[in-house]
Amino acid sequence: MLFLALCLAGLAPGAATAWLLHHRHGWPTAALAGLGITASLPCLLAAVMLVFPPLGIVVGVGSIGAALRAYDGGRVWVATAWAATAVVALTCAGVAL
Repeated sequence: MLFLALCLAGLAPGAATAWLLHHRHGWPTAALAGLGITASLPCLLAAVMLVFPPLGIVVGVGSIGAALRAYDGGRVWVATAWAATAVVALTCAGVAL
């Protein structure tokens, strides 16, 4: 359930951008703008974790907990995505794995 909430939170800015721009610029341009906003959010989070390492540690530890719960629940692909998120976050924070 948390994974679904995080996915919706990550997609909401891109969807809102596309919805607001489609009247003025048409759907193709609005869809590209929404895709750009959605794709830039993970890059922005990684940049913030590089500048402020404690955030990377918090995100990494939280992702490890979510990955363990997902592995216990039998959701291997979701757990692997959380594990990859933990590796990226801890690497941005400068924690040697």
